[in-house]
Amino acid sequence: MLNNKKVLIMGMGLTGKSALKALSQMPCKVYVYDENKNLNLSNIKEDFVIFKDEDLKDIDLIIKSPGIYPDHDLLVKARDENIEVISDLEFAYRITKCKNLIAITGTNGKTTTTTLLGDILKRVRKTYVGGNIGVGLSDIALEAKKDDFFVIEASSFQLEDTLTFKPKIAILTYVTKDHLDWHKSEDNYVRAKYKIFANQDGEDYAILNSEDRSARDLKKLKSKVLYFSAKNNNIEGAFLKDKAIYIRLRGREEKIIDIKDIKIPGIHNAKNIMAAILAAKILKVDDEIIIDAVKKFTGVAHRIEFIKEIKGVKYYNDSKGTNPDSTLVAVEAMDQNCILIAGGYDKGSDFDDLFKKTSSKISHLILMGQTAEKISLAAKKYNIDYYLVENLQMAVTTAKNLAKKGDSILLSPACASWDMYKSYEERGEDFRKIVSELI
Repeated sequence: MLNNKKVLIMGMGLTGKSALKALSQMPCKVYVYDENKNLNLSNIKEDFVIFKDEDLKDIDLIIKSPGIYPDHDLLVKARDENIEVISDLEFAYRITKCKNLIAITGTNGKTTTTTLLGDILKRVRKTYVGGNIGVGLSDIALEAKKDDFFVIEASSFQLEDTLTFKPKIAILTYVTKDHLDWHKSEDNYVRAKYKIFANQDGEDYAILNSEDRSARDLKKLKSKVLYFSAKNNNIEGAFLKDKAIYIRLRGREEKIIDIKDIKIPGIHNAKNIMAAILAAKILKVDDEIIIDAVKKFTGVAHRIEFIKEIKGVKYYNDSKGTNPDSTLVAVEAMDQNCILIAGGYDKGSDFDDLFKKTSSKISHLILMGQTAEKISLAAKKYNIDYYLVENLQMAVTTAKNLAKKGDSILLSPACASWDMYKSYEERGEDFRKIVSELI
């Protein structure tokens, strides 16, 4: 595929380094571009050429890191020259021999669904889990064998630049507004998510949320379509009935697990679990294995993660709540009056709907970061008591001083972390550290 080709890797973060490692095993010349790093000082073993503007005329293919904006000057010039631009997801698909690709996307819920499905499948066969979840896809792509399982968390950024990507099973948890700063419009964002199904055929499976807009939009998929639902039990797929998860496939209905046996809170998590169960059933995993894995699953770090209880006040880390819909789900999962810590990098989100639906549960709102003032304007409309602070340490201290026995303090920023932290993981770890030192 890449014999004697000249390939440019844009961005030398996790995905770029993974792509470089894979390309080092192929007969091609590799150029690297990263405007935020001095590549001469980077500790990288693989051979590469540092890209210069005049090299563009020689480039055959660009592998773009997901975070680079599509209107970057170099990408605009490349497309004008008809140079193919792909994501690491597309590249991994092109070089892997693995036939059992399961891809999960969605505005929220994809990490939980990906992690649980990986836990289930690892009990059956060699299973790789990667993508937006934090492991570079290109390394895995070469290592995974034909009959292994390859579970991929796919972001809209990665899907945007796919052309031939074709998973055996594609799951869409649900889709709403997010990353408008990157995609420029809601329609562009939604179209990117829907590309997960673009190349599927009648041998493949699509798993959709029956309560999501995608169930209405995607009426003409070529793949076999199954649904999951918390409200409708007349579907082919997974649903809630009598406080339990049931499956109906080819007209045969069976109970899988009682809700009381699931450790992670919230109806949204029950739906994530349904999606993972459906994929496992398609792959012919025994019920006993599925049930045991679900019962033992305690969720993922930074996603409504219980940290500590101090003097009757519970602290939860939902740093992965990087958009208003995700934070809405987290607040609704709280049992007690909620003191919400929010704010961060501005992705162009609207916060009105968040507070319209949660104002009765939020007793106080602590705001920080780039969006603090913007969020406060939305909070005012719903008479929510708010405080502006400079950093997360001050936010936790303020929340602690306001809290009463029985309250929950929830970090769920509804925003990305990039104005104050390198990642939502770093933000969540800082929250853990601050809370751990409280007495």
